[in-house]
Amino acid sequence: MIIKISQTASNIKQSYDVDIGDAYYRGEAGNISRYQPVTLVGKEGELKGVLNTLRAWERLFDVTKNGSSHGSFARVKDGLFSKYYSISLVEGESFKCYCISKGRFEYIPIYRGDVQIALVETFLSVEDYKYVHKLYLLDEYACFAEMLALFVIYYAGFVYAQRYHMSSGSYYGYSWSFSRHNKKYDPSWRETHFPDENFFGKLNIFK
Repeated sequence: MIIKISQTASNIKQSYDVDIGDAYYRGEAGNISRYQPVTLVGKEGELKGVLNTLRAWERLFDVTKNGSSHGSFARVKDGLFSKYYSISLVEGESFKCYCISKGRFEYIPIYRGDVQIALVETFLSVEDYKYVHKLYLLDEYACFAEMLALFVIYYAGFVYAQRYHMSSGSYYGYSWSFSRHNKKYDPSWRETHFPDENFFGKLNIFK
């Protein structure tokens, strides 16, 4: 499964179009502040993340689905200059997300235990600060698609969102991360599980 999360508004709004399979969703991050709620709304209802705890190295958002407790996102300190993000569901499932920058892309491999189940790719060159994120998710974990898509919006609201910017046009970004978690990124993972795709679409337009 490939989920595309396209930012449609920047500056005074942080809005996203989200395609999960054949279903369309609308996403929102905080318009005024990164600490405001994040939402993902589709025909089955709404997922909403609300700030619960804010400390120097902990940023916990509680997530509800149609008003009922569903899980949480948290930034976790993991050493002096190291961190990762955790996703927890009320049913007991949990995932770890490692943020790794390599040149013109940022990658977030997502693990369930020792198994990588997903990969987020973000192209760092954008128009008008409207970023596009692609989430590659193994089909057997499709039931977590909504929660993972909301996590991408939550993360983008903190890292990529440009609020009240006065500029427009093209922005060419490059970044490199130096973390002991860099080894969590396997450059062959997407090619192995999604051999006919890359960030920009199908490798063969006739398939």
